[in-house]
Amino acid sequence: IAKGSSIGGRHIEDKLPCQDSNAVFFNLEMDYGIAIVSDGAGSASHSDLGSKIVVDKGIELLNERFSETSFQDLIQKEQIEVDSFFIEFYKLLYKKFEEYSLENDLPIKSLAATSIIVVFSKSGLICSHIGDGRAGYQDLENNWHSVLEPFKGEEANQTIFITSDIWEQPNEFIRTTKVNNQIQSFTLMSDGCESATFELNRFNDETQLYERLNNPYPNFFNPNVAILRELATSGKSSEEIDDLWLKFLHNGNSKFESEIDDKTLILGTLINKENNA
Repeated sequence: IAKGSSIGGRHIEDKLPCQDSNAVFFNLEMDYGIAIVSDGAGSASHSDLGSKIVVDKGIELLNERFSETSFQDLIQKEQIEVDSFFIEFYKLLYKKFEEYSLENDLPIKSLAATSIIVVFSKSGLICSHIGDGRAGYQDLENNWHSVLEPFKGEEANQTIFITSDIWEQPNEFIRTTKVNNQIQSFTLMSDGCESATFELNRFNDETQLYERLNNPYPNFFNPNVAILRELATSGKSSEEIDDLWLKFLHNGNSKFESEIDDKTLILGTLINKENNA
C-alpha cells in the first residue's frame, strides 16, 4: 500500500498547511483493512485539523464497530444494512467533531472536511463517502472500476463536508457502495489527483457535447501497481514506499506538478493474486 498527501502550490504560496489527510490500517488476522482520505475545505480556517479528525477517529471508530460486526459479515448483508452501518458510524464521527470544537472553542464549520473510506480485503471492498474525491478498484481480470460518484453542488467546485447540514437526511449525502467480489487493487484520492488519474469527460461527436465520465485510467494505475508490487517484493519498507510515493505526487507527471490543490492518493494491491496486500 502506498499513501501520501502532497501540499498544493496554492497553499505553499499562501503559507497555509496541507489540508488533506490520509491513514491506512491493516489487520491480517481479521482479514480486512481500512484506508481513509480526507480533504479539508479551502474555505474553512481549521480544515487541516478537521481532516486529521476524519482519518484518526475514523479508523478508531471503525475498528470498534468491526469488533461487533466483522467486515466479512457486513459485506454479505443487504445494501440497506450496509448503508445504515455507515450512517451510524458517521454520526459517531460527527460527535467527535462536536467534542473537538467545544474543547478547543472552535466553530464546528471551521473544521469542514470530506471523507472517503475504503474497507478492503481480498474478498471485496466497501466504499463510503461524504463529499467529493474519487475511488476505484481493479478486478481479477485486470479491469478498473469506479466505486464513488463525487457529490457536486450546484456551483462549480462546491461539495459537502461532514460538518455540513446533512444530518436530517443522511441517506441523501452519505453514499456507500459494496463490491462483493474478489479484487486485486484499490485506490482512493482527494479531488486534487483526479485529473491525472481518471477520465472525467469525453466529447460526444453525435451530440456535440462533453459527457461527464468517472473512469479510472488503466494507463495510470497499471504501471503504478506493477511498480508498487516490485517495490514490495524487493523488500522496501512501507516508509520507503511512502517517501517515493510522496515525491511522485509532488511532481511525478505534468498534471501533478501543475496542480494547485493539495493531492492525496492511496493505492493498494495484492503482491500477487494469492497473497495479502
